[in-house]
Amino acid sequence: MPLLSPARHARLMYFRGYLRRGVRHRLVEPLVTRLGGDPGWFGWFRELSAYYRGMTFDEFWVRYTNGQEEAKKLWSRRARLGEADYRAFYTETDYFVLRQMYYHRNDSFHAVATAMRRVGRRGVFCEYGCGVAPVTAFVRPRFPEWRYTLVDLPTPTLEFARWRFREHANVELKEPGFGSDLPLTSTCDVITCLDVLEHVINPLQVVTHLVEHLKPGGTLFVNFADDAGEENLIEASAQRGQTIAYIDSTLRAIVPLDLGGLEFEAQYVKPGR
Repeated sequence: MPLLSPARHARLMYFRGYLRRGVRHRLVEPLVTRLGGDPGWFGWFRELSAYYRGMTFDEFWVRYTNGQEEAKKLWSRRARLGEADYRAFYTETDYFVLRQMYYHRNDSFHAVATAMRRVGRRGVFCEYGCGVAPVTAFVRPRFPEWRYTLVDLPTPTLEFARWRFREHANVELKEPGFGSDLPLTSTCDVITCLDVLEHVINPLQVVTHLVEHLKPGGTLFVNFADDAGEENLIEASAQRGQTIAYIDSTLRAIVPLDLGGLEFEAQYVKPGR
């Protein structure tokens, strides 16, 4: 079967996601909100409200709006002179918990689920740079016998993810050290690394680490924004071409990353099985 072009694959994945999100996400939820209905009906808000001990929907919007304005000024509030200062940016506010939960509220990850389904009932999944772990939240109920490794910096979003999966013994959380001190110690069947590489000083090392811990026949989902500035690090941008070239030469592209800027759901398989 010939490979789809990246642009055509992006359109297909969007259309599939649009259909599978269904009436609730695209029609019912906005209608309920406009009519002043109970937002506690929405799963994403139920979790946030529980985490923040009964936060109301009105309180959410106040905190979200104020936090958004503060976050716009956060990067330049103090000098960012190296990796420690870059990483500190994500610890200085919990706004990103609110933003990520809201931003990902309608997301579906059927392509990831399809890759996991090909492996079988049991496997190992890693969400690298998980934030609030939207991918794991989507796939874990569908694959309850898999093991899950969530990786991110010690930040409020990781603490939320830790709380989110506190009752699931098959979910572990890891934190990367500085520089080349990377956290994976066992191999995985499926890895996602989404909205991550533009935020690290060493994307080539990170990707090499992921490839080394991907099982033969395993699938990597990855993107890499080409938009250097502030938290999209200049150091990361300088390694972008080399990083993509490494992925392309080491893994088999199902939907490749595009140096021209397309970054929608790039997908690779590790040869060898």
